[in-house]
Amino acid sequence: MSDLSQRLREPLVIIILVIAVAGWLAFFGMWINSASQSNQQQQTIATLTAERDDVAQRLNAQETAQGELVELQAQIAAAQQDLAANTASLETVRNDLTARQTELETLTADLDARRAEATTLQQQADAASQQTAELTAQQQDLQGQIDTANQQLTDVGARLEAARQQEASATANAAQLTNEAATTTGNLADLQGQLQTAREQLTAAQTQLAELAGQSETAGTDLQALQQEVAALQTRRDELTAEVQNYEDQRNQLQPQVDELARTITERGQELTALEERIAAAVARADAAAPMGRYTVAGDGEARGLTLALDPAGKFTLSDRGNRTVTGDYVLTDNQLELANAQGAIGNATFPMTCPVASNDNGFTIGEAPGCVLSGLAFDRAP
Repeated sequence: MSDLSQRLREPLVIIILVIAVAGWLAFFGMWINSASQSNQQQQTIATLTAERDDVAQRLNAQETAQGELVELQAQIAAAQQDLAANTASLETVRNDLTARQTELETLTADLDARRAEATTLQQQADAASQQTAELTAQQQDLQGQIDTANQQLTDVGARLEAARQQEASATANAAQLTNEAATTTGNLADLQGQLQTAREQLTAAQTQLAELAGQSETAGTDLQALQQEVAALQTRRDELTAEVQNYEDQRNQLQPQVDELARTITERGQELTALEERIAAAVARADAAAPMGRYTVAGDGEARGLTLALDPAGKFTLSDRGNRTVTGDYVLTDNQLELANAQGAIGNATFPMTCPVASNDNGFTIGEAPGCVLSGLAFDRAP
């Protein structure tokens, strides 16, 4: 027992025991440090997994919105083509309607002119008929005068025959009869002259009557032709009226379609605007989420290996090479990083801490500011 006590008091044994205890203490320290690093790595993996899932969801949402945008654009293009086709058809119908209305107005004016001409010819025909009636009356009057003259001539002839019969028995009255015969002969010559004049007047009246009859027949033919032309123009007017009505019906049928297409385009435009707003919001969120991730300080210096993790929930984790960690809340804008509610190996730093930030292609650089312990550090995005 005393030998054992003496051996335990020997320096070599004491050194071995100290080394053994130190080894066990180092083992326990490394084990504890490994467990701490494992927890931090698990936290980092969980953070990165959450960031990856969030980015994947946003990417899927953006792809879905992009697909909806393409589909809406195709629908709007189709609706615009339908609207253009219906507008062109409506414009064609309007042009045809205008042309038909112009033709109808021209035909109506021509019809009125023909009607006026027919009225004039009818008036001329009525005047010719009246003049014919007057000439017929004159002819009948002259025929009566001729008949009277013939009767008088017959009477004179009878009286002359009676006088000749009485000549044999009444020689004494011969001179008187001769005088009466001379007088009668003169009257007969006058009557014959009047008869010749009446015959000439009758011939002239018959000629004028024939001319008037020809004019009346010509006027009747022209009137009939004008009436036929008026009937044709009326038929054409009715056809044009029917065509105009048909075009108006087509326009009335196309107008609701055009209104519906315009309303559809308006709705599609509103949907497109809403979708563009959603896409813009998603892009803004993506842009806002772009600075999120894990950044490290590269290069030489005391801060080399310093890691800054920014998660979508607004939490940050700052770790150094010695696994000292500071966690808390952050707010990152275009030109400023604010850290607050810090916990962990804070040291002499004070929070909240506001630091100016200048973004670059691969990360950002912290500018100089009072109270900012990260001033002058350049953080690059970690793979």
